[in-house]
Amino acid sequence: MNGTEIDGVDKFAFWVSSIFRLLVVIGGMVAILTGNWMHLGFFTYVLIVTFLPSIIEKKYRFEFPNEFEVLIMLYIYASLMLGEYQEFFEIFWWWDVFLHTFLGVIIASLGFILVYVLNSEHKVNLSPFFIALFSFSIAVASGAIWEIFEYSMDMLFGINMQTSGLVDTMWDLIVETLSALLVSTLGYLYLKKEIHVNLFKNAERKFIDRNPRLFRK
Repeated sequence: MNGTEIDGVDKFAFWVSSIFRLLVVIGGMVAILTGNWMHLGFFTYVLIVTFLPSIIEKKYRFEFPNEFEVLIMLYIYASLMLGEYQEFFEIFWWWDVFLHTFLGVIIASLGFILVYVLNSEHKVNLSPFFIALFSFSIAVASGAIWEIFEYSMDMLFGINMQTSGLVDTMWDLIVETLSALLVSTLGYLYLKKEIHVNLFKNAERKFIDRNPRLFRK
């Protein structure tokens, strides 16, 4: 990939993030003008969440590929703005299932690519099976932690993030597990040279280019 293409991806990610944050700020201003302090608190929370990937990057001194940053931002928008604020969770019964499937794919892909790159650069020495197992495990663990967060929010603040209790929790964990299993299986077959997946190869190159410090010999 040449510099022009990389710059194009950077600009696209920048504009997606900027437009989303602008919409959140506008929503917060409307909440102030109308005196809706609950909505103001919600928009403040959403705005903070949008900066979490950048905070993680600065703290641990590495950068996500911009494509993943865009996907994470879209997930935040679909989950918090559409799901919670616009009540898509109530309007569309499948919205929650869709989001948890999407999240499982994102987390499993990030976990796979990170370990795959470190392994290919001889920073670790893992078999294809254990690389796939890591990506699967981190996605399932992330899903479990999120369900604990939802339960804690419901208990502490009396909200309804777990819309149908145990049934909601179990379906969320099931779809996240299945999506993580799909990604890790594709990753395993890719490492065994049984299928060709450009996503993994391109992501490897971009991750190394954006994080040269991690791969100095």
